[in-house]
This record gives sequence, C-alpha cells and structure tokens, in this order.
Amino acid sequence: MGMIGYVDRVSFWEPGMSTAQVFCTQVRALEQWIQRSSGVVGPESDELFFDPLKLREFLIFQLNAWNRQGSQTTKAMMLGIMQVLAALDNHLNGPLRELSGNPEIHDGMHDALPPNALRPIPWGPPAAADLPQSVRFELAAIVQDLVRGWYRTLEERTSGGGWPSDRLRAVVDAYPVPLLMPPQRIPPDLISVVEVEDDGPRRVSVMSLWDTVYGVSRLRLQVLHDTAGHRITWLGFGDPPSA
Repeated sequence: MGMIGYVDRVSFWEPGMSTAQVFCTQVRALEQWIQRSSGVVGPESDELFFDPLKLREFLIFQLNAWNRQGSQTTKAMMLGIMQVLAALDNHLNGPLRELSGNPEIHDGMHDALPPNALRPIPWGPPAAADLPQSVRFELAAIVQDLVRGWYRTLEERTSGGGWPSDRLRAVVDAYPVPLLMPPQRIPPDLISVVEVEDDGPRRVSVMSLWDTVYGVSRLRLQVLHDTAGHRITWLGFGDPPSA
C-alpha cells in the first residue's frame, strides 16, 4: 500500500507508505524550523497534495537557512529531505539556479528520488498546459532575470526586439511592491493564443508578473513567440492594447 501525490488533482508521485510518512514528518519539522508552509498538504487518507509555487518558495527559504547553519551534524540530518525536496521542486518547477551553490544537495537529489519515480505533469491552467514545458520555463526565466537585474539591458537578455528597454526598466523600477523574491514559475493567469499573420501563425502570451511573496501583481507582461524566439513586447499596468 502506498501514498499518491497530486498537483491540481493530477497524480505524479506514488511513494510507499513508510516513505511518505517519513517524508511528511521531516517536512513538518522543517516547516517548524523556518516557520513557513511547504505547500505539502496531508497525508489525507492515502493522498498528498502539492502546491508547486509554495514548494519552490519553501525550498528557497530552506536553502537560505541551510547556508546559515553552522552545525555539520544538523546539515547531515537534513541532507536527505533537502535532496528529496529539491528533486520534487525540479520536477514540478524546473531547474533552480540557487541550487548550483549547494552541490551536496544538487548532485544527490536524483539519487534520493530518481526521475523515473515521478510522472510528467502539466501544471497551470488549460491555456498554459498546451505550451511545451521548455517554453514555460523559458518564459519564467525571462521574467526572473529581468526582475533580478542579472542582465544590463533587456536586449541583452532577449537578443533585441520587443519593448524599448529604458521604458521597460522604468516600469519595473516604479513597481510599488518590492520583489523580495523573483517569480519562479509561470503565473496561473497566463493566457496564450495563436494569431495568424501574413507571415504565418505566431503565439502571443499575456500574464501577470508573479511574485512568490506577494502573489499576483498588477504588472502585466506580454511575450511574443515566433521563429525569432521569445520576446517581451509589452510590460505595464492593466492589459496590453492588443489583448
């Protein structure tokens, strides 16, 4: 007999009962340690429910606490559950840049929880589910890199095109809520449609900038996907003129 893990009522993980019980016990201990929800609910009967967005936020806060921890004994006791959480997060949300600084967690996560033990899952609303997973991750990365300022200009990040970078930067700088943490996954209100133009079909996505601390914001982003790649074509408050 085993447990079943779900995201939006879609099953993706079936750990054994003892594995699930140890997992939940350790997760609750970590929640108590950093006083933050993990996004893991249960067990309820033989079911576990995961919120991918909260799971990523929890893992990032947990990594911060891990890096401040001076006790090697404490780290040794935590290592296994940290590797399992990292493997689950990687499966549900894609690669996490912060893990590169923790090879002891990153390098062992797939040994702790092999990828073949997890089934693929299309997260997000139906409008987002039809986008290839690689495209959703790329969109999330564009927004994340923009907010964090890892690129000097928007053109450097998107290879040119799109909204003028000075206007884009001004909108981001004027955003009233400080983004303490960058968006880590495509927001749940993403709308993606295919438009037919003279030069053929192209996909346009409109979404809210998603912040893992404050939730969905009023700042809206439009991205054009075509043969040139993924380009930010509008960023502002409200909906773009063509939406």
